[in-house]
Amino acid sequence: MEAQEKNLSKSGKTIFLYIALAMILIIIIFGLVKYAMAPVNKLAEWKKNQETIAVYNDAKLDSIQRLIAYRDALLSLSKKDSIHLIINVPDSTLGLFINGVVIYNVKMTSMKLDPMLRKLPQGMYIQTFSKPLSVTLSEASIIKEPIIEKIAPKNPEELLTSVTTPDTLVHQPVFIKLITDNGIHFLITQDEDLTSVDKKANRSFWSGRRMERTKSFLTAMVNFQPYEYQPSVILEANDKALTAIYRALPEQPKVVVYYE
Repeated sequence: MEAQEKNLSKSGKTIFLYIALAMILIIIIFGLVKYAMAPVNKLAEWKKNQETIAVYNDAKLDSIQRLIAYRDALLSLSKKDSIHLIINVPDSTLGLFINGVVIYNVKMTSMKLDPMLRKLPQGMYIQTFSKPLSVTLSEASIIKEPIIEKIAPKNPEELLTSVTTPDTLVHQPVFIKLITDNGIHFLITQDEDLTSVDKKANRSFWSGRRMERTKSFLTAMVNFQPYEYQPSVILEANDKALTAIYRALPEQPKVVVYYE
């Protein structure tokens, strides 16, 4: 009798273990499916919020159509009396734009586009990037120049002078995050980590990014909601140039993006 009870107890524990493993497996599969569907859901969201426009379905014309979309986005900014950010991937440049003129450029040393953006259908690319993107959140490891008011200068020469004036503040690691209204995260960082302070800031920036995405994913899992995909554009350039660009921009600039 005692032996029979032990066998029943052992059998019960085994069944419980199998059920627990099955539940864990179901949760893992559910999470993987949710993660895999996130880019699809993001594309569907973009498509829903955009107007349908006609494009030529000819691969030979893709580059020309994207260049035209870039020109259209710049043209829409040409009469705006404020400073905006231009990301030109074919030229590997990051620049400032005002009154129809690019007044400051820096070469990007590294650039990484999100796979979703790389595979963006031609029609959706034109819809998305033929107009400037609006930045809704701006964060950085550096502060704005407290003595400079970010209002439109009288002419491009005046702005160029203010941007290229030697920085008198103590060097700070440069890590910038801009989030646009359609959910693209622009992560702009310095291309070298020369000091221990730089390395610490680097770790803090990217660990914060991972924590943010993990929290978003777990929240979606717990609430049985779609995971909010965050397409990203990662850019690297000289720290001093990035400092100048960030301090010249308003809190919520427009961003024009061009890639092939």
